[in-house]
Amino acid sequence: MEDYNVLHPAFEQEEAVNFDYGKYLRGLWKRKWLLAFLTLMFAAFFYSQIRNQIPIYQAEVFLKTKEFDNQSGQILSRSRQIEMATENFTKRVVARLGLALDIKQSSLGSERDNIFQEFHTNENPVPGDYKIQSTERGHYILEQKVNQEYIILDSTHVWDAVQKLRTANGFSFRLHPHFVTRANYVEFEIKPFTRAMHGIRNLDVIVNRKTGRTMRLIKTGRDPQKLADDLNRIAEAYVTETLKLLNRDEIARLRALQVQLEAAEANLRQTEVELRTFHYRYPISIEAEKSALATKLLDIETELTRLPRIRSKLADLLDRLEREEEVEDSFQYRRYIVNQLANFQAIRDDPNLGIYRERLRDLLIQYDDMIEKYSSDYPAVVETKTEIHKTQNEIITFATTFLNTLTKNESEYRAQKKQIEAKLQKFPEEESRLQELQNRKAINQRLYNDYLAEIQKLKVADAAESGDIEILDPAVPPKNPINPSKKQKVLMGGALGFFLGAIISIALDYLDKRFRSIQEVERELDLKVIGNIPRINFENIQDYQDFEKVKQIDRQLVTHDYSPTPIGEAYRALRTQLLFSKKSERIHNLVINSIGPEEGKSFTVCNLGIILAQQKSNTLIVDSDLRRGVLHNTFKVSKQPGLTNYLTNNAILADIVQKTTVPNLSIVSCGAMMPNPSELLGSLQMRRFIEETKRKFDFIIFDTPPLEAATDAAVLSTQVDAIAMVIMADITNKKMAKEKLEMMNSIPAKLVGVIYNGSDSTLIRNQYSYYHY
Repeated sequence: MEDYNVLHPAFEQEEAVNFDYGKYLRGLWKRKWLLAFLTLMFAAFFYSQIRNQIPIYQAEVFLKTKEFDNQSGQILSRSRQIEMATENFTKRVVARLGLALDIKQSSLGSERDNIFQEFHTNENPVPGDYKIQSTERGHYILEQKVNQEYIILDSTHVWDAVQKLRTANGFSFRLHPHFVTRANYVEFEIKPFTRAMHGIRNLDVIVNRKTGRTMRLIKTGRDPQKLADDLNRIAEAYVTETLKLLNRDEIARLRALQVQLEAAEANLRQTEVELRTFHYRYPISIEAEKSALATKLLDIETELTRLPRIRSKLADLLDRLEREEEVEDSFQYRRYIVNQLANFQAIRDDPNLGIYRERLRDLLIQYDDMIEKYSSDYPAVVETKTEIHKTQNEIITFATTFLNTLTKNESEYRAQKKQIEAKLQKFPEEESRLQELQNRKAINQRLYNDYLAEIQKLKVADAAESGDIEILDPAVPPKNPINPSKKQKVLMGGALGFFLGAIISIALDYLDKRFRSIQEVERELDLKVIGNIPRINFENIQDYQDFEKVKQIDRQLVTHDYSPTPIGEAYRALRTQLLFSKKSERIHNLVINSIGPEEGKSFTVCNLGIILAQQKSNTLIVDSDLRRGVLHNTFKVSKQPGLTNYLTNNAILADIVQKTTVPNLSIVSCGAMMPNPSELLGSLQMRRFIEETKRKFDFIIFDTPPLEAATDAAVLSTQVDAIAMVIMADITNKKMAKEKLEMMNSIPAKLVGVIYNGSDSTLIRNQYSYYHY
């Protein structure tokens, strides 16, 4: 069956990118009081929260680390940074700084530097209240408060406590000379170690992602001076503990290399002894062919020596990945191991691995930037972490494949070795023995040189250890707090309230299933809008009966004097679309219909008829709503005889056509009510009526019941040139419109488009404002 729908050409091309922003902007304007209320409410709430806020200050200190030239050095630096973030490292820093100390009362104030030259604890100090006194006789006494009484823990000459480290209950200290120059006392508390760790856990460590050479330690607090002093002590502890990490790593590497060097040297010396003995006992020469085979055998044996080492290292890295679940921070552990795989010497030059490595590097930079701003369960962070895991798996798969390739190559080399050895068996045993000794010497010499070079390189790095990390810029007491100002908080609250109101408004508009704009009509129904009629105010029209309702509508009809009003120009534009559209053939008769009642169908029929008549076209309006026809009241003509009288052969056309007060406009009223209107509209007599009116009138418009109420329009639309649907803004339901128009697609009716009724009158008025300049 032929499809009679006429589509909007612009909509066919731009449907994928069309979005009705105007709908949501109109919704925001309509709910402006809600936006204002929420804005003021949130602003007031935020203001109430900050009236008595305590100033918070922020201090920072910069650390400079050693610059590494190679990738392995950068990976090692990153591994140390990971270890610095672990709880064990934090415990060591807290113990070294003695952060469990809290001075309660002292004759020299609360500054610990005036009391102690040195103070630190182990990782399990005994918490409680303590007191230190220096007596007039030159003695110092350390006491602990137990059950409201003090018991003596330590006592000696006061200068012994200044010169020597005193230890008790898990903490150690040396008194300051200023403290002992006269009789003084100090009362202090040793906090539980877990509480003491909170100050370090709240410390932010930021690493420069571009160079990796600078670290920034950031801490917040209420006392600017104490904040700067504490942060500087923390930075010094970081430097000290980091140097310990460096020493531990480098000593372990040096020991392993030294063992390997000694083994390689012993093998080399043994081979040289055997080679000299052979030359002494068997002074023979080797021919060219044997030399070539021996050279090839040497290369194969070199590979057979090198490949197991590479395979062992690669397999060890892959095995360490299997233990990632046992590590406290599995993500960072996996990140470190996969970085080593991506930069593994034997495969790092492969272009495919290079792509994976660059992709992983970009994702990790993106993840590190995002984790500073958002929590770990933020959707974008989770998505990036998933991409990182996926790329890491690709690198692991690549490394596993290469490991299998190494095993395969090793097997092939062994097979080739057997073939060459079989050929060499034909030569004198002495020559084969000579070649074997020479090969062993060359291999052992290479291994020895490699290990020796690595040890020398490590020793050079140890010599520059002191410059590996240092304090670049110490912390200074901050002058201004970092708390947002009251103005910022109020603005933030207002913005949040406005944003919340906007979300509510957009959600309401999104859930609204009624048509709100022309764009929605074209997008949802896939039909061209041929008319855009402005909204007309019918105050309380729902409270009137049909006859009284018509009286209200009559006041809004298009005037007879061609006044250039917005509504008049809208109907003239509709007339132009119907009469002169290049997309369709000339239309002589037209059905105007709507989805439901109260959508302006009859109103549109009347005004369109008047506009057509004003063009000197002999126009006929037919009230084919045989159930509730009211057009006879609109034009103040008699109801009978009408269309039903003609269809029942009780009248002729001349009897039912009535003139109106509008020149060139006639009307056929509905006539007497009948029990079978659909059968009458589909009858042969109705076809005769249509043919007869086409011969006598230039344009015929049929008003029919809405599709929601009856199928009369569908029956009649198959007999006329075209049908147009009226869609009422803010009234017509999208789902109902789609269902009813699907029914129209199943019949041979030509649906020319949609007349959008009730459009924003402000927009229409702006379009015709040129009449009044």
